Amino acid sequence: MSVVVPHENLAEDFDDELEDRDQYFVQKLVEEFEDEPSILHNEYPETESDSEEEAEEGEPLVGRQRTPHIRRGDGPDGHLYKDQTFFNGVAFKEAVLDYALKSKRNLKQYRLFLDKIREEPSYYMPMKIEEQIQKWGIIVSRPQCQAARNNALKWIDWEYDQQFSRLRDYAAELLESNKDSTVEVDCLTNAEGQDVFNRFYVCFDVIRRTWKNTCRPLLGLDGTFFSGKIKGTVLVAMGRDADNRIYPVAWGVVSVENFDNWQWFLRKLKIDLQLNDGDQYIIVSDRQKGLIKAVQVELPKTEHRMCVRHIYGNLKKKHPSKKHMKPYIWNLAWSYNEPEFLENLDRLFNYDSGVYNDVMKQNPRSWCRAFYKKGNYCEDVENNSTESFNKTIKQARGKAFVPMLETIRRLAMARIAKRSAKSHGHNGICTPYVAKFLEKEHEEASKCIVTAATNGYYEAKLDGCPYRVNLDRRTCSCHKFEICGIPCKHAYGVIMVKVKVPEDYVCHWFRTATWKRNYEEGPIPVRGIKFWPTTGAPKVHPPPVPDKSEDKSKDPSVDQLVDQSKSKKTTKADHKRKRGVNESPTKKAPKLKKRIMHCGVCGDANHNSRKHKNDSNKGQGEASQANLTQAESSQGTLTQAPSSQAT
Repeated sequence: MSVVVPHENLAEDFDDELEDRDQYFVQKLVEEFEDEPSILHNEYPETESDSEEEAEEGEPLVGRQRTPHIRRGDGPDGHLYKDQTFFNGVAFKEAVLDYALKSKRNLKQYRLFLDKIREEPSYYMPMKIEEQIQKWGIIVSRPQCQAARNNALKWIDWEYDQQFSRLRDYAAELLESNKDSTVEVDCLTNAEGQDVFNRFYVCFDVIRRTWKNTCRPLLGLDGTFFSGKIKGTVLVAMGRDADNRIYPVAWGVVSVENFDNWQWFLRKLKIDLQLNDGDQYIIVSDRQKGLIKAVQVELPKTEHRMCVRHIYGNLKKKHPSKKHMKPYIWNLAWSYNEPEFLENLDRLFNYDSGVYNDVMKQNPRSWCRAFYKKGNYCEDVENNSTESFNKTIKQARGKAFVPMLETIRRLAMARIAKRSAKSHGHNGICTPYVAKFLEKEHEEASKCIVTAATNGYYEAKLDGCPYRVNLDRRTCSCHKFEICGIPCKHAYGVIMVKVKVPEDYVCHWFRTATWKRNYEEGPIPVRGIKFWPTTGAPKVHPPPVPDKSEDKSKDPSVDQLVDQSKSKKTTKADHKRKRGVNESPTKKAPKLKKRIMHCGVCGDANHNSRKHKNDSNKGQGEASQANLTQAESSQGTLTQAPSSQAT
């Protein structure tokens, strides 16, 4: 097998399978899509700061366990058989490649590492390519690897230009397939008069109508970086269905998370969902300054809850020695009533007064359940829903722009289809989330001592403390019943004594009938690129690389971004996402074995002959004789190493 050099005309050489590669990649992710689970509460999350071994997402370490590269053949084991079918030509070519690698057959292949280089252009250097190729017994040299990588980077540049050139046609196809939806491609004009991509937004009409009619008035907002040649951030607004699973409502792409871009996104969202001033709605987010300010401006009356994960992460940074701080912070956030809140606050003060003072500066009433508005039936104190979505689209974030957008859209379509079948096959009164909720409450509920009163009231005594319960009004003095919309342990205790069905006292947001309505409709599929309408609008050009230092007040101009991208050298560290201490940890795997360099003069490790310093002191003759013997042995070992003899 050998590596060959492609044609000079990149468009002629590459365009024949670009669409097939994109389609197959999206199809593969959709087929492998695993539905996100229900969001559970009152469980201490594992955070990065609690782990001794940490690693950043996307960190190119030798020892890090990486996501395996998706082989595109129908048979990834390298077997071909008669009447075998494939998704498209790309799938067939990958199956043939698998077969050639396994059977040691000769095959000309010059796109072998294209996807890997696209995902990590700064990491997948010729040495790494050489190691992988020689593992399969391919004859290749270091210069060939360098030439192949350079050509791959040229293809990727051309590919991204093509993706943006028809972005307005793609938006027109979305609108033609899904009537009354909102799709916007926002561009800036540079000094040459060209339209340069700035922002993208999409909200499908069927999704916004479903959210408005069948979902709780809750939105989780977050942004996640996407990798690849073009850098930027995917903004997402996330609802919640009757089974307490994520329900993506709208998403967009911007260059950076700042006030201007969040305000633009929220303004579009406010119009689509008819949020007005935000009254009676809930927003859950982290403490990103631009987002907080944008919510205050666009949705001044909304109940804006801060994510406790990020608050705890900031406290952990300031108090790294407080190893047992986590339960105090989370128990405070989970307090369902003011007496419980004050009790947990007193415990925190007794634990550490410094932590207590910093918590009070964070305004705990804005992230504690005891002070939530009643009637929305949402107990969220963290933004888990958007983090779950970000994990789902992780692989798509490294692809070209349109395939990334298509993956998000098709995953939304697949998610709705899967849940539609699941909800319509469920026979219970309430969703599976309610069953898990009540199962947790059952043990404590069975310990309640219940005393009946008049006017529908009951007294439920637990752990020596009586609580006032009214099943008709769905209330309990602990306030958990009103906040969650599902019977608390005290109300459940009364229900058990009265021999009633607990599901009858669950609010309509968690009923199976509502769950089915959540997924009656979904987005209409779009057609392939050859069917896209031609708008005749000016070509959209890829954006320049933005500066890392974010201007909170306004975005830099296109020309400023060009100058910044030219003057600033991009390092490997710039491609890493800085993983916060409040995020789930990813532990390092043991490092793989590396080649040890030996000197050809003295035979010692960790330097070569060019770095060897000839010592003329005493014992030179004896040392030289000993070193000569070592050098012969070392050189013999190096000769056997395949990576040093590639030609």
